[in-house]
Amino acid sequence: MISINTRSMKKLARLVPLLVLLFAADVLLAHHGNTAYDETARVRIKGTVTEFIWTNPHSQIYLDVKDSSGKVVNWGVETNSPGILTRAGWTRRSIKAGDEVTIILCPAKNGQPVAYAGSGDPGTKVIFADGRELDFADKTVDKTVDKTVP
Repeated sequence: MISINTRSMKKLARLVPLLVLLFAADVLLAHHGNTAYDETARVRIKGTVTEFIWTNPHSQIYLDVKDSSGKVVNWGVETNSPGILTRAGWTRRSIKAGDEVTIILCPAKNGQPVAYAGSGDPGTKVIFADGRELDFADKTVDKTVDKTVP
């Protein structure tokens, strides 16, 4: 015969909702959004790529940019995940150290040399010295299909 201790069950019954709440809070806070960036502004920076990191959850582009006084400042530009970038036509070799690029981006609100460029922010893109451009638009979407017709 199985004996169930009601005091233990009551303690467990109080603990379970707390654990569910803690787990839910962790999931909800896991993605921070872009609140650190001014998504109403578009700034153009030009420099030399020092590193391109193709990783989840956000790929990163680092580049050396000369400021107005001629001092070289290393910028960090957060962008989309490899999955989103792949659908936009990028590969892990799309950008490499030494590339001369201009990036149109959303700057940090605090003025630091960090920024965001990616899907969800129209107008952000990478422009190479030879004129080639990488944007963040999904190239896998068939734009010829009229989705308004049932």
